[in-house]
Amino acid sequence: MTLSEKLEKYKKRINSSWNAVAKNLGYSPTVISQCVSGTYAGNVSRLENKLDEILANIEAEKEVASLAHRVTYVETSISSAVYKSIRLCHMQGGFAIECGEAGIGKTMACKKYAEDHPNTAYYLSINPCMSGITSLLKELCNILNLPQGNRYDMWLSVARKLSGERKVLILDEAQHLPIKTLDSLRAFFDTYSEIGICLVGNNELVSKLRNSKTAVAQIKNRTKTTAIRHTADITQQDIELLFPVFVGKAQEIKLLLNIVHTDKAIRGAQNLYSNALNNQNITYAGLVATAKQVMQEF
Repeated sequence: MTLSEKLEKYKKRINSSWNAVAKNLGYSPTVISQCVSGTYAGNVSRLENKLDEILANIEAEKEVASLAHRVTYVETSISSAVYKSIRLCHMQGGFAIECGEAGIGKTMACKKYAEDHPNTAYYLSINPCMSGITSLLKELCNILNLPQGNRYDMWLSVARKLSGERKVLILDEAQHLPIKTLDSLRAFFDTYSEIGICLVGNNELVSKLRNSKTAVAQIKNRTKTTAIRHTADITQQDIELLFPVFVGKAQEIKLLLNIVHTDKAIRGAQNLYSNALNNQNITYAGLVATAKQVMQEF
């Protein structure tokens, strides 16, 4: 395959412009254009080696993806409950708090709700780097397509954007938000009572709200629902919905149910199944053998 053909293949893979190809590869559009036309007089070995590695990775990724277990939203008992909680928050306004162990389906429900309501529901996953008021407002301006500015101007722009018809802000991993930032969110609702704010996180979020005295009463008074989900709540029917290939296979279902009831949760069971699938052995024996390789409990 010639360099020109490799560049064409890469362009098709990323489904973008030649400018994007040049930017991704770290070359000027002029150099890439000349390489495509075969008129570039410089040394192309570095570019070709880079392309060879990228294209090889793409092929390997395709092979892995063809075997991998695709994790999509499934209406399990927990994800459905979280979805309904967000819906209630959307329609009523105020705060809703959804907490529980990692990997039980909270995030999938949040993303699904935002996907189903693209014009009135906004999803944001919090990380420790954006926990402060200013950084959070900047990120909210990004997802709401608003200009950034000083803290008050951003707060006012976000509040006005969320006002009017019923809208909901879904903040995942909300345990990273300090009380002072949560109080700034509470002020959105105080100004426009139709705004819904759903805080989703682990049990640390509930502990923070219960144990801190600063502004907590103000937040509690505006909280319509609080739910704490547990891995123990996951049912056999949930496992059958998540892994339909095992419906009617009691041993496999019981094994996966035992796993999701640990701190590995649904995510752990999905990872186990994906690894067993990569090993091309999803029998009960194959699942057990994979579990022994990747999980200390076994």
